[in-house]
Amino acid sequence: MQETMIEVTPAVEALIQKAAKAAVAEYKKQEEQDRKKDKYHNTFTLMKCYRDAVFHIENAISDGEQLELKGMTDEQQRTYLESVRRSRFKTLIMTAHIDKAVEEIEHRRRVAGREIEYKAFEMYFMQGWDYAAIAEELDTGKNTPRRWVTAIINELSVLLWGIDEERIK
Repeated sequence: MQETMIEVTPAVEALIQKAAKAAVAEYKKQEEQDRKKDKYHNTFTLMKCYRDAVFHIENAISDGEQLELKGMTDEQQRTYLESVRRSRFKTLIMTAHIDKAVEEIEHRRRVAGREIEYKAFEMYFMQGWDYAAIAEELDTGKNTPRRWVTAIINELSVLLWGIDEERIK
């Protein structure tokens, strides 16, 4: 088999370089968009689980006297209780972090005279209302509560997770 050599002219090489740079730039842009979506998704999911996390903190069985499991050895009970305590402690730390960030959001909305936005956020995540019921209760357009919640989640994402160093460049 005979190989054919193609001569690459300076113009073709420049074109290849330009295409490669454009591809890398597009890849980085897409990567940043994906990272931003992930943060939003993670914050939204965390807030959807917030009420369950509070329930866990308040109701986790972390004392041997609360256990009613038959057939567990003392070692198994100790292991189980330690696991529940660790989980409860991690959940307690995360909810405290969320509470501080949400407090800041509430403060910012109150200072800006936009308390209704925070009210929609609170109704959706803390009280479990759906967007239609919130719109009706707050007498807004049907999509308005969703927009408010989305804006707050975006702001809350930075308060919870910080800023990526790539965003600063």
